[in-house]
Amino acid sequence: MKKILISALAMLSLLSCSGEDPVYWFDAGSSEGVPSGIQVPYYPEKPNRGGGEKPSDGYAPSGYHLVWSDEFDSQAGLYSNWSFEKGGTGWGNSELQYYCEGGIYAPTGQQTASVSNGSLKIKAFKVTPSSSSDNCEFISARMNTKQGWEHGYIEMRARLPMTKGCWPAFWMLPLDGPYNVMDPTGWGAEIDILEYVPGDERYSAYFSAHSHNATPAAGDKSGYVDPSTGTMYSYCQKTRVSTPNNWHCYGMEWTHEYIRGYVDGKEFFYAPNPSPDIQDQYSWPFDQKFYIKLNLAVGGSWGGTPASNFTEETYEVDWVRVYQK
Repeated sequence: MKKILISALAMLSLLSCSGEDPVYWFDAGSSEGVPSGIQVPYYPEKPNRGGGEKPSDGYAPSGYHLVWSDEFDSQAGLYSNWSFEKGGTGWGNSELQYYCEGGIYAPTGQQTASVSNGSLKIKAFKVTPSSSSDNCEFISARMNTKQGWEHGYIEMRARLPMTKGCWPAFWMLPLDGPYNVMDPTGWGAEIDILEYVPGDERYSAYFSAHSHNATPAAGDKSGYVDPSTGTMYSYCQKTRVSTPNNWHCYGMEWTHEYIRGYVDGKEFFYAPNPSPDIQDQYSWPFDQKFYIKLNLAVGGSWGGTPASNFTEETYEVDWVRVYQK
């Protein structure tokens, strides 16, 4: 029965290749541990670019307007909008990759960040360790926007690599000063709109909002307490994405009152400001400008041991967009 439903939905998706992409719903039954009667969204894959027109996709809420975007239409635009980090220091997580300046590995000319056919390709390659790679066995790219924003709706459309050991991320840090300025443990203001580790959890997308009082080092305080209900929400929440290597939209609505996380417009993360009437950097350090980061890490404390056949992988991004009211 499930195959029939999916086949029917696939046929419907072929009829909807323009305008807003629809969302269809079907009863998941008892498949994959979902109780019968639960309505599960099915998102047809977005149409490819063609004819000089972009698909009208994305899930910006009503009342927001576009203030910045990179549609990844040119390599020149990539360099004008983003800067690149460099090095193979482990980046605080015992990661295995060397990030290439400018998205190019000088000894071989391999491109770890490039634009082609209307999308950004962030690539990780296995290489022979040398002084050029800080003796790292992998190379990749880590990019930062050259400007920041305070509050808004931030969204990316991407396809994720599924080889074990990959660790793609779409995240944000404060524009001014070190992110851990309020926290000597090293955990401070950080928003992870998407983190994905395709080892044992190859179908889980994670969203995290880190502050001094909401992070692993905070122990029993590691959450956000709703001031009106007393309910505590974890700093890190996840949702299932059954086809991470297909196109999906990963978004965040970010205000003084709350942060909400979405996959394809469906909310799965919620963190309320526990003290909205006062300025408390330890509990809510998010009322300041943040810049956007894209990177593909390899291995590390969360990425795990790379698969033995890991030689090359790609994190593909169609666009990144910032909306504000």
